[in-house]
Amino acid sequence: MKKVWVLLLVLISGLLLTSCGEADLKILLPTEYLEEELVKQFEKENKVKVKTISFASNEAAISRLKRETFDLMIPSDYAIEQMIEEDLLLPIEWDKIDLDRDTGYATPLMSIIRGYEEAEKPVPLLDYAVPYFWGSLGIIYNAQKEGLAELLEEEGWGAFLDSSLKKVVYDSSRDGFALALKYLGYSVNSNNETELQAAEALLNQIKDSGKVLFLTDQIMDDMPDLKHDIALTYNGDAVYVRTQQPNVGFHTPKQGTNVFVDALVIPKKSRNVELAYKFINFISEHDNAVVNAETVCYVSAIKTVYEYMITDETSAFYDHRDIYMVEYNEEKDELFRYIPSVKRFMDDAWARVRTR
Repeated sequence: MKKVWVLLLVLISGLLLTSCGEADLKILLPTEYLEEELVKQFEKENKVKVKTISFASNEAAISRLKRETFDLMIPSDYAIEQMIEEDLLLPIEWDKIDLDRDTGYATPLMSIIRGYEEAEKPVPLLDYAVPYFWGSLGIIYNAQKEGLAELLEEEGWGAFLDSSLKKVVYDSSRDGFALALKYLGYSVNSNNETELQAAEALLNQIKDSGKVLFLTDQIMDDMPDLKHDIALTYNGDAVYVRTQQPNVGFHTPKQGTNVFVDALVIPKKSRNVELAYKFINFISEHDNAVVNAETVCYVSAIKTVYEYMITDETSAFYDHRDIYMVEYNEEKDELFRYIPSVKRFMDDAWARVRTR
């Protein structure tokens, strides 16, 4: 009888371990960056368990990746550059990807990626990453405020110096410095100490102009109620706000801006590479990608989805195509680069600006 009880305990323990065991696929990604119902559908179709873990910043994600094991990750371009340098990623085997590397993605996005790959210090982005979402930094504004659209057209980033406006600067050192550097006519990736100090001085001017808040996701809670006149944010967030509040606009300043590419990458420590490829193909299927884009509100990297969103009157974002479309200026728009010394300066300077 004792042997029977021991056998039963072993069987029960095995069942518990199976039901409570690790997921078959672990994905590290930004908050609210994937439609949950699609994850459930993938689990059901493939009889697997998927676990998604959110991160607040690319820096935090890379730190966590070095401590834990993940099968897929969705970082930004400059973070991918860092991970390539630190040998944290597997190369993408494009023969396992259903979309064509050269023709499957939005045409303006491919122009951005080519610029990255042909830079003085090139980054072979597509050798390690499958494009997911992309977009641009700009200014969401209260379109009902008289003269504001004209002011933005004339002043661009300089509107943040206007003491009469209620302003929000996205609470990110990279984004804040992008605003300042572009207004001053410098590169968002400047490593010139004089230029960086000038950008810090400009951010201090903006802080001292009054009526300035430093927020993150609260922007999307506030702007549907038009609590602010202008806010520094990305076009995907502006699309979301427009779905809640039709009286907002989005302006990309003439001085140039930051454009970004977020992509799916496979860490070297991935335990289930083949399942990772299967998920990449699943989330890249046209219908799934449309649902995902409609939920997340960011710009799909997939060519057929992007073109559907901006040209088909039945698409969810057709009425918001003025925001959804990314107008890439090759001469003035830039991707962020991975420059550790500059990022340290920006972080320290940002703390000084915030607390002055």
